[in-house]
Amino acid sequence: MSRRACVLIALVALIAVAAGVALVSTAGVAANKKTELLVFVGSASKPPMLAVKQVYEKSHPDISLEMTFGGSGTLLNQVILERTGDVYVPGSDDFMDKAQKQKAVIPGTRKVICYLVPVINVQHGNPKNIRSLADMGRPKITVGLAKAGAVCLGDVSDEILRNAGVEDQVKKNVLTYAGSCEQTQQLVELGEVDAIIGWDCFKAWAPDKIDNVKIPAKLIRVRNIPGAVITYSKQQKAAAEFVNYLASNQCKAIFNKHGYSIKPPKI
Repeated sequence: MSRRACVLIALVALIAVAAGVALVSTAGVAANKKTELLVFVGSASKPPMLAVKQVYEKSHPDISLEMTFGGSGTLLNQVILERTGDVYVPGSDDFMDKAQKQKAVIPGTRKVICYLVPVINVQHGNPKNIRSLADMGRPKITVGLAKAGAVCLGDVSDEILRNAGVEDQVKKNVLTYAGSCEQTQQLVELGEVDAIIGWDCFKAWAPDKIDNVKIPAKLIRVRNIPGAVITYSKQQKAAAEFVNYLASNQCKAIFNKHGYSIKPPKI
């Protein structure tokens, strides 16, 4: 056999081996590729949702949850404008209603995860002796509210203050309007204001920094945190499975551990 023939045979063998390696490598990548779900989450449920992410990804190694936290209204606008996302978990049912009206979510996939009660959150020990909504309008009391339209809690706060007839007095004391539930909670946790209108679960976020003051039942509505599959999702089966998990007893136990009501609370 000539030298040239030997070289050609060797080259063919090398190409065959290289092709085999490439096929194995590609197959390995395909086998290890995860389904990534983009989940838009209102900050009202940030602590338990971060815990849910860890548990779910551990039990579903083929799924990766990419969570974006923020104000529910801001997130909904992003979903609609960019026509993106797989799962929407707003901070209250009001914004899920808006999402349904704008056909941004699939109604039949909507599930309730937990419940929230609006309260006045004050600094631990209530040093300013704030006992009512009217007290939030007293001179020298500093107040923080969530931004209406962008944050579910902002819309809730406006409704409560109007129902109580103290909107003008309280808003005179507002130092800032926060862009998410998390930012609103931090205003009182960090001592930047004396009081906020927040959720009952905020105390569980920082039990040594925050106390709750009840708001009369006639002025409030119990809200819930729902989840639903986004209309634009290209992986609706995986998204629906995750939403079903959010409504499961296992997931509700995680929320309950973080101070959220998993049954409709009495007010």
